[in-house]
Amino acid sequence: MNTFISYLENYFMPIAAKMANQRHLKAIRDGIITTMPLMIIGSVFMIIAFPPVPILAEFMEPYVSDLVIPTHATFELMSIVAVFAIAYNLGKSYNLDGLTSGVLALASFILVTPRTEEGDFPTAIMDSNGLFVAIILAIFSVEIYRLIVKRNLVIRMPEGVPEAVGTAFTALIPGFTIIFLTWVLRLFLDKTFDISLHDVITELVQAPLSQIGGSFLGGLVSIILIQIFWSAGIHGISVVASVMAPIWYALTEENVAAIQAGEPLPNIMTQQMSAIWTAVGGSGMVLALAILLLFSKSERYKNLGRITIWPSIFNISEPVMFGVPIVMDPILIIPFILAPVITYVLTYGAMALNVVGRPWAVIPWTTPPPFSGWLTTGDWRGAVLMTINLLISIAIYYPFFKVVDDRELKVEKESQENPEVEKT
Repeated sequence: MNTFISYLENYFMPIAAKMANQRHLKAIRDGIITTMPLMIIGSVFMIIAFPPVPILAEFMEPYVSDLVIPTHATFELMSIVAVFAIAYNLGKSYNLDGLTSGVLALASFILVTPRTEEGDFPTAIMDSNGLFVAIILAIFSVEIYRLIVKRNLVIRMPEGVPEAVGTAFTALIPGFTIIFLTWVLRLFLDKTFDISLHDVITELVQAPLSQIGGSFLGGLVSIILIQIFWSAGIHGISVVASVMAPIWYALTEENVAAIQAGEPLPNIMTQQMSAIWTAVGGSGMVLALAILLLFSKSERYKNLGRITIWPSIFNISEPVMFGVPIVMDPILIIPFILAPVITYVLTYGAMALNVVGRPWAVIPWTTPPPFSGWLTTGDWRGAVLMTINLLISIAIYYPFFKVVDDRELKVEKESQENPEVEKT
């Protein structure tokens, strides 16, 4: 285990830190997070339209078509919001004007999006199905904008001109270049192959990644990577979600569409699986450890348990993660990785066998368990399964917790017997 820790410190942690701070990945992560309020609001209306109580569901049935209107209005804006927000954040990271970056990226996204025969924009590719195109065009637009500004190929207004006017003129040449190149790309694909950029990205990127990311093995690898990143002190979900979030959200929307159509839900590995089901108390199922801390023999751990239990109930893991700490601890890293893996396998199996409903509702990640298990699936058995997962996690953590608790207790006794001994 010491060899493993040494490897994390010397090799993995520097790479993980670079990935976590990589400007493009950060912009993608922050841009997609911007869409979260819309997703949650839309899901709330979905839960109201399809309540998890049969009697209420029957009562709400006549009003379903009206109740899902806000769901469509929020979910179908996802790619539009994402392309603007990703470009905004990436532009700001380059010290470019954020609004200009966002507007130019949004314009390029609209430009490559084919219209229907009636001249309307198809909402089917404005939701999560257009996320990969949104990401690519946001990065493309900002990089072109940056390159032109860096070479000073912009219109500079004289001093005294209002800043907003100067910024608008500065964006003219970069904006024209971005729109022109995007237009040429659209015409080339349309006239040569009779396809759109959305078609290309769906076939070459989105469909294969969805197959991998939505599979049992793809989900398992993602869960393991999240825990390994955290073990090195890197925010694991932020790093992994910057790559996987577009896939998970697309799979979530497929489940939402199935609910509305009254069809079986096709996907298990969704955004909720990574954010809710394998992160009870936060990454690593650390609510289990927070509960064990309350029964610690060590005074420090017991006091820490009283402090950390409340944020852990709302899935905030940092107080436990860095208070115990779990990060870089050769003993606690084992259950920290093992507990989410075991609960993921159990949850995936239960949903695959239709013992428990599959997740479809996007809820705030701070929703306490086991209510989150019920709300994400609309199935009361989801709450039961989440409770079982928590109990299993407590059992997994317990022997390792006893080791660190006895270790801390020994340090406290030595400190009391010899005040000169410094706690480690």
